[in-house]
Amino acid sequence: MSYDQPSMLKNASSVWNPLRLDAYDFYLAQLSASNPVTATQDIYSVDGRLLISSGDLISRNTLLLLGDVLLAAPLSHCVHIQKTMCNSDFLQHLVDTIRNTEFFQSLEERKYPLDSLRPVSEMLEHFPRVQQRLTVMASQMENLFQRTLSVGLWSIFIAQEMRLPLDETQRIFWAAITHDFGMMHIPPRILAHEELTADEWLVLQAHVDISCQILREVPGFSDELIIAVSEHHERCDGTGYPIGKVESEISLPGQILALADSIVGIYYNRFKPYGRRWREVIPVLELNRAAYLYRGCEIVSTMIFRSEIPLDNVVEGSEVPEFAERMLQQNENLQQWFAELREILTNLGYTHGDRKLHSLQNVVLHIASTFKGSLLFHEDLRDSLQSIANQQGVSINKVVEDALLRQQEMDFHLHRLTHMLQVYVKSGDCKNIKVAAALAAGLKKIGGFLLPPT
Repeated sequence: MSYDQPSMLKNASSVWNPLRLDAYDFYLAQLSASNPVTATQDIYSVDGRLLISSGDLISRNTLLLLGDVLLAAPLSHCVHIQKTMCNSDFLQHLVDTIRNTEFFQSLEERKYPLDSLRPVSEMLEHFPRVQQRLTVMASQMENLFQRTLSVGLWSIFIAQEMRLPLDETQRIFWAAITHDFGMMHIPPRILAHEELTADEWLVLQAHVDISCQILREVPGFSDELIIAVSEHHERCDGTGYPIGKVESEISLPGQILALADSIVGIYYNRFKPYGRRWREVIPVLELNRAAYLYRGCEIVSTMIFRSEIPLDNVVEGSEVPEFAERMLQQNENLQQWFAELREILTNLGYTHGDRKLHSLQNVVLHIASTFKGSLLFHEDLRDSLQSIANQQGVSINKVVEDALLRQQEMDFHLHRLTHMLQVYVKSGDCKNIKVAAALAAGLKKIGGFLLPPT
């Protein structure tokens, strides 16, 4: 047995069972090879069989021998890690993130001194189960850990900029640090996929509920903190998950966390791999104001401008003509894709009374209104790109750079909407047979557009 079996997919996508071994338990075993993880008590199955004796080392082979057995108690509650992350370790990780990130370092020098992080970092020792999970995450899922630290820093900076009370700022910070604990229970092969099926997307979405279930078992974690974690993928326009809340239904801490998580996701997924800077997140935020806390977007833009980090050139030299040709082709593809999605959803009418379907239709309207007036659908942009593609030794002008960011953002939105449609059709929530059939047929028609997002 491995922690990536289909049975694990079923557990993650329906009801997570902490008594069944999953990816996190195998991360514990992998950690044990360099930082011993031992049983603090005898570990039994639900039917009373002794599986692991107190003091035994938790190893991968040991867990593989257990098969699909149900435990009497979660394995994570019954183990001790020889060296767990302490307050000073955690603070140092935050400091290193700031020192190694041009943007955070600039902010720290201008506005947010490191001393402001010390009190909130010192709270870690009060949460042993959080210490354990951060230790595992830092060792076994380094990229997730680095992203988590960035979400934590963004969250506390935004909360401080809003001048929220200290206790609320601290709750928001710890919600940010723990919001993705559920990710450690998702099968690794799903986390590694760039393009997910509808079933896999449902599995991934389950991480929100898993995080909340984990945090309910942490003494000292407030309901407000857990609610914020439950809302970190909700969106003000009703297009988020798991519930599809709208702005008036999402708590302020939840909105701040959702914004911080999105900023980090945008940067890590779509800018950092290409050596781009945080400064380039601003146009993306401007195109997504309907989805996030408006005041928060304003604050983030101000913070980024305050850092005074300039934009880099997108491309230069002999690569310019090929770049322009690729951008021109993608522009045509996006226009066709959007036209197909708009036709699928608007032809259904708006009197069906289905809240989820209304949310999907609202996404189309949001995309249309967001990109209306931008250069994406103007002949001027096409003429400019065509001219650049036919020349050598020319440079990409600011207008084209700006259009590229918006084009990448539209590509993201179309992928997101298509996935939301797939999940909606797959879920069986649509009770109107004709509508469900029309959506399924439409999805088949646009299948050719589903290339990995840029």
